[in-house]
Amino acid sequence: MKAQGNDRTELIVEAEPGLIRAQGTTAEGREEWTLGIPVTVDGAVPAGTIVERLADCPADLYLLLQDSRLPWLDELLGQTALTWGEAVCSCGADGCPHASESMPAIRQRLANEPLLMLALLGLPREELLGRVFGDWAGSLPAGDAKLADGDLSSLEEKGKGGPSPGEWLAEAAQQGMLHEPGAPYREVAVHLKAVPAKDMPEEDWSGLLPKVTAARQVIRSIKSQTAARAKEQLKRVPPAAAGLAPAQASAPAPASEKRT
Repeated sequence: MKAQGNDRTELIVEAEPGLIRAQGTTAEGREEWTLGIPVTVDGAVPAGTIVERLADCPADLYLLLQDSRLPWLDELLGQTALTWGEAVCSCGADGCPHASESMPAIRQRLANEPLLMLALLGLPREELLGRVFGDWAGSLPAGDAKLADGDLSSLEEKGKGGPSPGEWLAEAAQQGMLHEPGAPYREVAVHLKAVPAKDMPEEDWSGLLPKVTAARQVIRSIKSQTAARAKEQLKRVPPAAAGLAPAQASAPAPASEKRT
């Protein structure tokens, strides 16, 4: 998370329970100084209420992961007050100005980014997502929950280098892709092959029509007439609906059809 501290440095702000870390870097990415600011929270953080509201409304969870502010969350977080401790700067200089210069940007960042504020109050992103996804898993029937646990376990066993299930779900939620099927779905291959009509087995319905003479011939005649009628009806479908090429669409209609 970066913010422009002044003309030549960028301010990277991170939060963990009870502590703000701010790092000033040059435009070339060289670290200049690091601040550590202890923060005491006055008032109870309604973590359970926040998790419950987000579990009930996945759309709010998505917006939160996009750093969008939620009115009901602003109201809950407004019930807590922050007491700032003495900042410690890595520069070690007497009368260090970094803390005073950075505080406006830090306060603005906390006001604009609810995830940063939640991390400071003791509900970091990973824990928040873990509790929300745990709430969803707990609402599943026993069999489905067991299957979901098995799927997550198999994901964890696929390699230490890959993302954990929680990270994968968090990334999917952040990108708005939770509705898309996962990798196992894409492993299913369906091969469709047209079967020529002459190779299709002919159904024998004669047993269903015991009193009809030459039942097979009758059924064959019905199929043939039905296919011919469908073909004629298809000719009357507007070209756009039938998916015809523009050249075909502009072809003049037969004279017999013009008369009708």
